[in-house]
Amino acid sequence: MNQKELDRALAVLAFLAAAIVMAMIAGILMTHIAQDFFQSARSVEEFSGRMADNPSGAWGLRLNLGLDNVFIVVYGTFFVFLAVRFRAVMDPWVAGVALGAMLLTVLLDVVENQHILVMLHSMEHTLSLTSEESRIQMIASAVKFHSSYVGIFLFAFGYWKQGNLGRWIARIFWLGYLPLGLLILAIPVELTKPVALARVTFFVIAFLLSGVLFTRSAKDSR
Repeated sequence: MNQKELDRALAVLAFLAAAIVMAMIAGILMTHIAQDFFQSARSVEEFSGRMADNPSGAWGLRLNLGLDNVFIVVYGTFFVFLAVRFRAVMDPWVAGVALGAMLLTVLLDVVENQHILVMLHSMEHTLSLTSEESRIQMIASAVKFHSSYVGIFLFAFGYWKQGNLGRWIARIFWLGYLPLGLLILAIPVELTKPVALARVTFFVIAFLLSGVLFTRSAKDSR
C-alpha cells in the first residue's frame, strides 16, 4: 500500500471504530446492561440477579458483545496499519512495542468477551458458576486495559509528529484518555461509571479526529 491508500484505510477504520463505539453506547442505554458489570469480581448471586432483574439482559449483553467483537477487528486492524503509517516518524523498536501492546489488548479482549459469554451461557443453562471466575475476569480486564494504555501512550508520539491536528489527538490520549483509564483502575467499582463515560468520550473523539487527520493526509498526497 502506498501512503495515500494507507491514509484512506486508516480514515475509514477510524470513523468506523468511532461509529461502533457510539452504537455500543446506544445499545447500553436501550437495554440497561453492559459488559462492564461483568469485568469486576462479584458473587454468583449478583450476576444472576442482574440478569434476572433485566428482561432484556441476555440479548442486550449479547448485542453489546457482538458489537465489541466487530470493534476488536476494526481497532486491531487500525493499529496494525497505524504502526506501518508511523514507521517513518517512530523508532522501529518503539513502534513494535506499541503494536505488540495493542495486539495483546486484542487477544485479551477476545478472551474477555468469550468468557463473559460462557458465564452467560452457564447462568442460562443452570451450569455451575463460581465467584473465582469473576476474579479471573477482573484481572484479565485490568491487564487488557493496561496493555492498551501502554500502546496508545506510545502511538501518541507518532501522532505528535503529524502536526497540529495530530498533536491534539496526542494530547487527548495523554491528558484525557490515559489519566481517566488509570483512575478507573484505582477507585471503587461503584464510582467508575461517570469516569468510564468520560474515558469513552475521549476515545471516540480521538478516533473521529484520526479519521479527519488521515482523510486530509490522503487528499494532500494526491
